[in-house]
Amino acid sequence: MKKLTILPAFLLLVFSISAQTSAKKYVLLEHFTNSKCSICASRNPAFYSLIGQPQYAPDIHHISIHPSVPYNTCVFYLANTTDNNAWASLYGIQGTPRVALNGKLLNAGSQLLRQDTLTKYLNQTSPLYLKVTETGGNSSRNVTVEARALDQIPAGNYKLFVAVVEKTINMTTPNGEGVHRDVFRDMLTPVAGETFTAPAAGQSATFNFSYNITTPWNADEVYAVAFVKEVDTDQVLNSGTKFDAVLSNSTEIATKSIHFSPNPANQITYAAIGDDVALRTEVYAANGQLVYINDAAQENTIAIPTQTFAPGVYFVKITGAKSAYSARMLKQ
Repeated sequence: MKKLTILPAFLLLVFSISAQTSAKKYVLLEHFTNSKCSICASRNPAFYSLIGQPQYAPDIHHISIHPSVPYNTCVFYLANTTDNNAWASLYGIQGTPRVALNGKLLNAGSQLLRQDTLTKYLNQTSPLYLKVTETGGNSSRNVTVEARALDQIPAGNYKLFVAVVEKTINMTTPNGEGVHRDVFRDMLTPVAGETFTAPAAGQSATFNFSYNITTPWNADEVYAVAFVKEVDTDQVLNSGTKFDAVLSNSTEIATKSIHFSPNPANQITYAAIGDDVALRTEVYAANGQLVYINDAAQENTIAIPTQTFAPGVYFVKITGAKSAYSARMLKQ
């Protein structure tokens, strides 16, 4: 797998007096599990159900890591033994399942993550905003991570981590699990992180990577997750993916405007993106599964067929010639 040398590029960002000084802080969940572990199979469903709820899913970044414990024949562990073990070693993982929340390893128990614990970490902000964009096709991708400091970042020993994960893998494994979510595939930085010098307030640093999509990865499901962590305190400063809301340069944290008609949708909905031209349209269910994709260039109003969608909340991302757009859509 080819990786580009990381090239920091500090770019001055000019803000008005009213410029925002914080961004949404996403909840990062590092989930250690094993496809032959029966305890994992008994506890993972409740965990996935919790983080997949529509009121929580847009605020969570989740990565499932598969170390060699308790079984070193786990199919996802065998796909990348070195990095899975190295990641588990960062937390001293001796058994699965376990979950680290924003860099802090939670106590082992019958519940991997309690709802009241999760809600304590929601609706927080960070002085660092991570914008992740990806380009490329079914064989290779380029990843750009822009780390923008909206305010002064406290001094610390920061590292940047960028991982490639596969959003949904439908495979029945020996422990009986049939769906595996956000499965870690490879690192674009060292597993222990790349040295990250926090930019001054109002500045940003840009990092570029590339990766190849190899068998048996599903090209429609793989994506990159980036996060910055203060490694002495094991605290995540913020994280980002290509699915996140776009940060404006004003006082708001918002997606670029998408107007749906109708919304809620029934058989079809039309997504309007102003004077831009759509190059790629993606629709994701609340659990993160990609349910629709269209790579054909279209005008500024995109028809999205929704007749086969189950009722619920969906997340629409449109890559335009000028900008990226994302918003929620409801299917009746």
